[in-house]
Amino acid sequence: MFLNLFHSDKNSVYHVTNNYYPFSGWKEWEVASWLLHSGLSMAKIDSFLSLEMVSFELFSKELCSRAKTLFSGPHWLFQVIPTVHLMKSLVILYWCDPMECIVSILNHPFFHDQIDFMLHRVYTTVQ
Repeated sequence: MFLNLFHSDKNSVYHVTNNYYPFSGWKEWEVASWLLHSGLSMAKIDSFLSLEMVSFELFSKELCSRAKTLFSGPHWLFQVIPTVHLMKSLVILYWCDPMECIVSILNHPFFHDQIDFMLHRVYTTVQ
């Protein structure tokens, strides 16, 4: 069931040879992840990527379009908790849907060959 969803991903054929697709490998993925979480403007990202020391042939628009093709994972939900007493800030409860978390874990490419749903018996003595 979950593996069918994993294989239905249009990019799953590329993940067989490269777990970091659409990036070329770990190093490019790490730089892209840092840049996307850095809060830098598109112009600053382009300026960084144009440095001679940086060997990645990416530009900010291409970086963002590659990132959009990645699986986003479970979505965060939140709820404001009412309180009897006055507080300096709101009390907010954040959570993810547990089923979305399980689906996300089971669909992760690293676990593709690691999870087996077939029943088997482990014997502790020779019979």
